[in-house]
Parts: sequence; structure tokens; C-alpha cells
Amino acid sequence: MNTIRKYRQAFLSGAIICLLFFVLALPCSAQEAAGVDGKVEIAQATDTSSDSETASQVNDDLGDDEFSTDSEDGSAKPVLTVSGKIGTLHGVRWNGTEKKLEYGASRSIVQIKGEVSAGSSYAVIFAAAEYNYRNPARTGFRLNEAYYRYSGEIWDISVGRQVIVWGQADGFKLTDVLSARDSSEFIAFSGDEARLPSDSIRLRFFHDLFTFEAVAVPFFTPNKLPRFGFEEGAKDGLYYIDTPDTFSTPFGTVPVHYTKTESAKPKMFTDTEAAARFSFFLPGIDFSVSGFYGWDKTPRYAKSGYAKKGLFNPAAPHNILLNPYIPKELHTNLNEEYYRIGMAGIDAAIPVGDVTIRLETAWVGKRYFEPKNLLTDKSIDDLKRQTPDDVPLEFNSPQKHQLLMLAGIDWIKSSWTLSAQYFEDLILNHKNDIERPMHKGFVSLNVSKTFLRETLKLSASGVIDVNYGSTFSTYSVSYAITDNINFALGGDVYTKGYDGKGDFAALHKISAVWLKGTFIFSH
Repeated sequence: MNTIRKYRQAFLSGAIICLLFFVLALPCSAQEAAGVDGKVEIAQATDTSSDSETASQVNDDLGDDEFSTDSEDGSAKPVLTVSGKIGTLHGVRWNGTEKKLEYGASRSIVQIKGEVSAGSSYAVIFAAAEYNYRNPARTGFRLNEAYYRYSGEIWDISVGRQVIVWGQADGFKLTDVLSARDSSEFIAFSGDEARLPSDSIRLRFFHDLFTFEAVAVPFFTPNKLPRFGFEEGAKDGLYYIDTPDTFSTPFGTVPVHYTKTESAKPKMFTDTEAAARFSFFLPGIDFSVSGFYGWDKTPRYAKSGYAKKGLFNPAAPHNILLNPYIPKELHTNLNEEYYRIGMAGIDAAIPVGDVTIRLETAWVGKRYFEPKNLLTDKSIDDLKRQTPDDVPLEFNSPQKHQLLMLAGIDWIKSSWTLSAQYFEDLILNHKNDIERPMHKGFVSLNVSKTFLRETLKLSASGVIDVNYGSTFSTYSVSYAITDNINFALGGDVYTKGYDGKGDFAALHKISAVWLKGTFIFSH
């Protein structure tokens, strides 16, 4: 692990040194040109739960220069731009256990982004500092982006820490596999905030009809996940992964005791992730074909352990029929392991008047899923043997192929914006041996309207889990006092589905009402 950190730090340090050299080498005229706007907007996929009242404004000021319009003439004057955002959000939720209102979210964030472009060169450093009262693990400094890009006539190359967005989906991950996600925060947490950058190298070639890009990620960045409920202090927070306290065996229900270990994360070079994408721009349709071979950003938790056995009635002598040896406790270790997956996908956007149709599909190979029968047949047989010895346990760990499909439609007219999607998650080789069903479906809807010369905005969005009917929805009203200052009042609502099940059922306790203030600056 220390070796990986050293090489990652060396990679980032090299990129940052290049940025600093590029900045320091600028002539004094860079300061004179600082007022010139050298930024170009980028369209990025946003999470269904994104803060729609400020999303477009933030993207204008903090978005990546996807396609630079700076002159490629080496004599072009350097342009320095500094932009940023100061935001604070506070929310309350109803604590059903203690029958009282309590803080559900309380965080303040300062983001600063510096961009320098001169001729064919472009460099950016984007950093954030956060204070999070409700989720202290998030308090601290983060380097979100730090990369250098050189552009030729028909190509460019970017090296450093960057966010790469693929696909047409809004809030669902299909072909968008390069960026990891942060799932350590939920309340009023936008899709852009949830994206984690990767330390990568990106090479692109441009043509009037197509673009080709190849990406190499030598340093792996996993998803940020909540802690397990059995970990020390996890249940003091709002977010944790619950684990069952008991396990049903053919001999009755027995308690489970957990421990957790971690394997080394993927190493550099030999474990590099690789991806490529062809994007075509044709009359009436834009579409892309993409492929990826790398690591699943969410680990599998490989189980191992043993069962302690004892007499059914410890006070009586052993009898194979009346007082047999049975499992008394299960001791289970969860070992965090990352594994390789492959992805092949295609996405398309088809404009039809005021409407844009979005399509996306991806095949993902050999993902691990939770088994329906946790223990192997051998372990069950071993538990039946009439001996007092501890029994080593073997656990099933099935791998499956996934087919992910999405169809969406966007409509923008006057002050109205409407977006609807259907997402299907299908297991191709389902044999009734895993907990999750063969297919999972989700329907999402996002509606917004602006008033008073676009200073007032009402938004509502939501997702329903088709299988069980659990839902997530968010509602907000925002008002822009000036072009730079915005306030928003909103709420996030999670509901359980049939029989208390569904993908959003476990989050019902974090439904909250929140108030947010944002100040955006640019110079």
C-alpha cells in the first residue's frame, strides 16, 4: 500500500509541477488577460438527485473545458481564470427512534478552480475544503482535479487527476464506468459532487464526423462506501451498511459475529485500467461505442469463517437424536477484494424538434452477487457431523453477467424542462442462485419551471423502483438574488416498497428538509 501511495503521489506531483511550471512561465500579460473569459461549457451527466436550482450555474463556472476554443497559435496571450463556489447546507430529519428532530445534514464547502490557457496548452487545479458537522469523516481538504492538456490540430492529451464522463444516462451508471462514486453522503448531494476523479491519461483524436479517445488509469480509485454497521462507531452516523445479526441454518437460528479485513488495492502499471470510445456525429443522430477493461469500483466482500458447535442442551450428555451437536455461533470475516470486469456499450442521442431521445446500453461481465444459499453443500454436511470441533465454512460466491439498458426523453420548451427515463438491470445467466431478482427496473422523472425572468425555479424529481415500489424524490424552490447568490429550500423523501423492500427502503430514515445557500464567483 505504501508503494502504491508513493507512485500515485509521484504521478500527481509530476502533474502539479508541470502545472506550476506552466503557470510560472507565463508572462506578466497573463494577469492583464485574466479578465478574458476563456472557459467553454461542458455538458455532464447529473444525478437524479442533483441540486437542479444551481446545477447549470455551477457548471458554467466550474465545468471542465471539454473542447477548448483558444487559438492554437503559440503567440496567443495566456488567459488566467479563477472561479469558485462557497456553499452551506443544513437539513433536519425526524428520528423515529428517539421521536425528535435532529440534524440530518450540516456541511459547508469552499471550492476554488484555477484555469490557465495559452495557445495549445491548458492547465487546471480544482480543490475543495469541507467542514461537515454531521458526517465528520468528510471534513478536510480534497484535490478534485489537477491536470495538464496539450492540444494539436486534430488531437489532445490530458495527464493528471481528472473527471471523465461517458454516456447519456442521468443518474444511472451504464457506460459511465471510469469515474468512481462517493456514497458516503446522501442528503441534497448532487451527481457532480458524488463523482470522484481518477489519476489518468486521456488521448483524443478529432474529426468532423467522429472523435476517438483512449484512456489509461494506472492508479485505481474505488467507490467511497458507508461503513458496515458492526464496525466501531458506524451506527453513530446516518449512513451504514446493515448486516444480519443472526443466520438461519437447518439446525435453527444462530448469532453471527463479524470481522472485516482488506486486501491490497490494485497495483500500478500491470493493473492499469484501459478504456476506449468512438463517438460519431451524423445528421439526425449522435452515438458512441465504448469499451472498458478494469476494476469494479465496488469491491466484493469475500466471506470466510467458522462455526462453533456445542450440545443442544449443554447440561445433558450427547445423544445423536435427543441432544446432538449443533452450531452455536457463526464467526464470519468479510475481506474487501477488488476484481476485474469488462464493459462494452453503446449510447445515442436523437434530436426530434424540441425533444431529444436518449438511448444507452452496456454489457458488464463477471460481477459478484450475494448468493441465495450462503453456505456451500459441503459446509452444510460438515455442520451435521456429530463432533464438538469447530467447522471451517465455505461460502458461495456466484458471478453473473449484466445487461444494462436505458431509454430517456428530454423536452425543453420556454421555461419548462422535462426529463423521463426507464432503466433496466438484467442478469443474463440468472439461475435462481442469487438474492436479487433476474431484472430490476427503475422509472425516473424530472420536472422544473422557472419564473420571474428565471430568478425563481421550482423543481421536482424522483425515481421509483418498479420491482417493489420503493421511491426516492426531491423537491426544491430556489431563488437567485443575484447572478452569484442563490438560496434554495427543499426536501428529500425516501419510502419503503412492498413488504418493506426495495432499493430505497433502507434509506427511509434519512428523509430530510434542507436549506442551502450558494455564492459563486469568477475572475
